[in-house]
Amino acid sequence: MGRAFFGVRCGNYTLSESPSYPELTLNMDFLRRHLRPETRAVIVNCPHNPTGYQMSSEKWEELLALSQEQGFRIFSDEVYRFLEYDPAKRLPAACDVAVNAVSLGVMSKAFGLPGLRIGWLATRDRALFQRLCAYKDYTTICNSAPSEFLARIALRHRDTLITRSQDIIRDNLALLNPFFAARTDRFRWRPPLAGPIAFPELLREDVETFCDNVVREAGVLLLPGTVYDPHLNHFRIGFGRANFPMALAQFTEYMNSY
Repeated sequence: MGRAFFGVRCGNYTLSESPSYPELTLNMDFLRRHLRPETRAVIVNCPHNPTGYQMSSEKWEELLALSQEQGFRIFSDEVYRFLEYDPAKRLPAACDVAVNAVSLGVMSKAFGLPGLRIGWLATRDRALFQRLCAYKDYTTICNSAPSEFLARIALRHRDTLITRSQDIIRDNLALLNPFFAARTDRFRWRPPLAGPIAFPELLREDVETFCDNVVREAGVLLLPGTVYDPHLNHFRIGFGRANFPMALAQFTEYMNSY
């Protein structure tokens, strides 16, 4: 599969993916080789930030089977769940399919309500649940009551909010695809499969210098891939905001004059 592309770390091992184009898939052989007897959990993030990767149901089943075989817990970061471009490919929440799994969710992504600062952990492991509750009691104790109230209203209207988010992402991706298609000499583009984030590769120049120039001269903020791995000449680009067309116009003007 080639060298590690990026990692989701837990303890002393890394669950990695391949950098080869056009395919991007979980490297299960890498995971098996790096599991240790003391491995207690594997952390996965799907839909994935920053690549927009969506795990297949076959890979998901393979990971669940490995969890049962090796006895580790799956901690599933599902904050971009419900933003799959094909709802038929949406994976079940990890806590629904594995007794010892933990699912992480938030109001800030698919629901578009980051200001509430509300999220949750869900698990059917009652003993773990009690430990998590005790830990929270010693740290943050409780959430903001108005935020909890507004979050409950939002969840009752979840379909409306998710549809709005999906429409924004779909419209913005329709602008982003031709932008990269017209610049294949500058970028290597893998369209994401889910979520409002993509991770194109920059060709022929240093990504840190490029991102610094873009933010200084065009006012567009891109995250260089070197924050994930020093060898990644990619950048993270988000397209989940309603004002994205304006930002893309500024980015386009910069690229046209570059």
